Amino acid sequence: MKNKRNQLFGIIAIAIAFCSCKKDENPSIDDHPLNYTIPEVAVSTDIPVGAYLYTTSNIVNDNIRWTRLTETFDLNTGKIGPYVKPELDRYTLGATDEGVYNMTKIVEWAKAGKIDFLISPAVKENPNALYPMNINKEDSLLVNQLGEHPSELASVKMGTLKYAISLDLNNFCGGLSNNLLLENAPTITVSGTTLTREQRLYNYMKRISDYFSDETYYHTNGKPVLVFIGAERLYTADSRKIYDNIRALIKEHTGKDVYIIARQQQWTPSARFEYFFMRGKADAVTMDNMCNVGGGQWDRTYLLNRLINENFKINKEYMATNYGVDFIPSVSPSFNNYISSAATPDYNYPAIYKKDSDFKERCNVAKMNLGTNQMVLVESFNNWMYDSQIEPTVADYGNGYGTQYLDIVRQQFKVK
Repeated sequence: MKNKRNQLFGIIAIAIAFCSCKKDENPSIDDHPLNYTIPEVAVSTDIPVGAYLYTTSNIVNDNIRWTRLTETFDLNTGKIGPYVKPELDRYTLGATDEGVYNMTKIVEWAKAGKIDFLISPAVKENPNALYPMNINKEDSLLVNQLGEHPSELASVKMGTLKYAISLDLNNFCGGLSNNLLLENAPTITVSGTTLTREQRLYNYMKRISDYFSDETYYHTNGKPVLVFIGAERLYTADSRKIYDNIRALIKEHTGKDVYIIARQQQWTPSARFEYFFMRGKADAVTMDNMCNVGGGQWDRTYLLNRLINENFKINKEYMATNYGVDFIPSVSPSFNNYISSAATPDYNYPAIYKKDSDFKERCNVAKMNLGTNQMVLVESFNNWMYDSQIEPTVADYGNGYGTQYLDIVRQQFKVK
């Protein structure tokens, strides 16, 4: 009996050892290559920070969007908005006393957050006028405020804060494709003058460069910064020729060498744009809002900040190695497509809600991936339509956060 009992214990011991062995052989989350800690990166010198500015008219003039921004969060009824209200309430920017007041508040907050420059709402071409009237009037009025141009309205008092212009190439390049290149696009006649699309492009750039002489225009290493929105839409037979011509025209017109930043679509490999701003040799490439993980991409929400870090590292190395193009990391606190979608909400886009610890991690990801010309771009200062803003909210309303995200930007990228 004793021998049988010993045999039984022996069998049990072997089984336990076998199970332990099997368990030890199973993969562990500890072994996952993305299971790492993003370190806190201290700054020894201030890192220049730019922030994208938006007009907010798409929220203010749309009751559905405003409601989705400000309504009580209720998952059971599909109300998944951020439940916040802007400190400035339902405001707009524009060439009015109210618009200047609102811009003044934005300038004050930007300076409090130690942001170095605001990036203008994307300026569109006016195809129906010749230089120097060939940019959209409403866009130019906002830029004039940032440039402190003489006006009957009060000054926004930029002080040490600067601004840079972003260009709306999405608008300009309408109709262009790999089957209809810039050089072959139809001509238009304006006031008796016939212009090719290529000539219009150069006139557009010439008009924008008129602002480079503003005392408040942002320069890096003596070069005025220009941001191309939609640079992947500039279909051309020879992008290097086009970019060289843009640079030469601006140099001749202003005496300055321009610093071109192409904003790339988020979560897209830079290799996709070889024939656009890669061969064209933009000075640097930045990313659109990486918290916009794309429709149906729920898996990206897991370990999101680490995935952003890996994406940045790959693209940064690829651009530098193959084209000598620099990288400028972008950073965003959040993204919510529920606000912007039409009457029927689109729940296919994962919402990335504001969380201070996550935003701090993304700031550190940006610091880990700084380019040769160190700079970080925040998406956004006030894009309320996607809840990507760092602009202050009413602190005691809903999920209000006050100036918290402005404070994080200052703390993460400045020495003091």
